[in-house]
Amino acid sequence: METTSVIQKPQQKKQKLNEEEDIDENSKSLGNLPQEILRHILSFLPTKDAVRISLVSKRWEYLWASIPNLDFNVYRISRNKTRKRTPLFERTLFMNFVDRVLCLRDSSDIKRFTLCCDVLHDASRVHTWISAAIKHNVQELHIDLENFKGEFSLPYCLFTSRTLTSLHLRMRCILNLPTTIWFSNLKILTIQNVRFSDECLTQQFFSGLPVVEKLRLQYCRWGSLKVVRISAPNLNFLSIQEYEGEGCQVMIFGVCLKEFHYSGRLFNEYCLYESIKLEKAEISICCFNASEQKVHRMYNLLTGLSNVEFLRLSSLVLRLKLRVLIRGAELLPHLPMFNNLKNLSLDGFSVDLDDEALLKILQRTPCLENLEFLSVTSLDLDAQCLLS
Repeated sequence: METTSVIQKPQQKKQKLNEEEDIDENSKSLGNLPQEILRHILSFLPTKDAVRISLVSKRWEYLWASIPNLDFNVYRISRNKTRKRTPLFERTLFMNFVDRVLCLRDSSDIKRFTLCCDVLHDASRVHTWISAAIKHNVQELHIDLENFKGEFSLPYCLFTSRTLTSLHLRMRCILNLPTTIWFSNLKILTIQNVRFSDECLTQQFFSGLPVVEKLRLQYCRWGSLKVVRISAPNLNFLSIQEYEGEGCQVMIFGVCLKEFHYSGRLFNEYCLYESIKLEKAEISICCFNASEQKVHRMYNLLTGLSNVEFLRLSSLVLRLKLRVLIRGAELLPHLPMFNNLKNLSLDGFSVDLDDEALLKILQRTPCLENLEFLSVTSLDLDAQCLLS
């Protein structure tokens, strides 16, 4: 056994040397790549890993100071995809790390900047980090802030950035808006959990989007606002999700709007105007006991979709529509004609084909080509004749 082990050791040592030589050769081959390519490779890594890898060789030593993408995320994701609070010590290391990276960064532009962290008592530091990204001509900005109370102000320079093309803003607070707002190049905007408090400034915010093409409003709260007007001349995609509200009227002027999604309980009223190019709409209402007010909101929402070509509704929407017909007889003669509707999809609940609301919708779709049901519970003679 001993002789065998002695014989094998030189082979193992030789194999180890060969592996080290291979690693050295690979390192040299990577090191010979142009710095622009090396930065591009590092940009796919989390920022902390990119900094570590830069210590591999002297030629890589300062590459991290100019990588185009910076990703700072303090949260740890558990198996069920929920966030875990970061221990205070780890959070302190994280805050100092972000400070150091931004302080030592060179003058090169930032393409994508992601910041996910707890604010707590460090609002001024977070403010400084976002300002630094704007000063480096950031194009894509993802801000996700947690754990702070009261109102929050983002840097004024953010609202007049000339390089920003994509903005994702998630923060559970009242957002203080500046008096000057103009996103000259912003094309994609997502706002999540934000609470708006000033009607005049909120109106200015949604009017300062000259080139926005995609807009997502997820669980935003309008507070005491009575009217919000969204007017973006190039908007072609709009998605709205809500879970609470106080009866705000959201007016949407979508001259170029092609796709519209709504999911919620009709806490607020959504009205579409000038949506002559609308191609696809999906409406999901999560509300079983609809008041008279919500019934009228459903009616107004469907009226704004009269030009749509593809429409997906939950059967619960049909039940609300039925209540429109039963409770509001004055609305019956004014139901919109869906002259462009070619595809109608009904899902989410069982659908009765003898439902009066469904029959009324089918009567007002002269160009319908495809009708899709997730499930059907009954089919009476009148409905069979109508569908034949």
